[in-house]
Amino acid sequence: MLKNTIKPDNTRPEQQPETLPAKPVSFDQDGFASHDGIVACFCHDTHTLEYIGKAEMWVSKDCGLPAGAVLDGPKLRPAKNKTVIRNKADQCWAQIEDYRKMIAYQTNDGAARLIDTLGSIPEGFTLLPYFEGAVWNGKKWLPAIQPIPLVLDPPAAIADDQLLALNEKVERLESLLAQVLNETPA
Repeated sequence: MLKNTIKPDNTRPEQQPETLPAKPVSFDQDGFASHDGIVACFCHDTHTLEYIGKAEMWVSKDCGLPAGAVLDGPKLRPAKNKTVIRNKADQCWAQIEDYRKMIAYQTNDGAARLIDTLGSIPEGFTLLPYFEGAVWNGKKWLPAIQPIPLVLDPPAAIADDQLLALNEKVERLESLLAQVLNETPA
């Protein structure tokens, strides 16, 4: 049988050595740590620059923070269809549009596409759903206007006697119109 090799801690609490709070890590103007320690960081994706969250990181003396970690946290709250990113140029947090995982429709033919990148909706696309036969007017989809065919021949349903009566009325109106046009004022 194996003997327990771990010795229990038999010291009383008043006999245990006092631990001092860790000295906060500071960084010089070049971003290097003054000594070893744990520091609270705010992390962003190194590719999309999107804010990920807060984490505690170990830093060694004369080393900097890992890629995607900064000391200042975002003050912005994400809004609808927005996300918080790290602006590398200004070294600050900013909000940009975020329509990822949404369907956009091409305005020229209604073809659907899944948006998979940060930023505004691509030019020539809309989030408004396309419907069959729709036409984009610059703001919304409208039903396409179908031309009404002009009927020059009478429908077959009209009986010959109805057609004859209609022709007589048209001739009578034409003669009355001719009389009115030929009369000269007295």
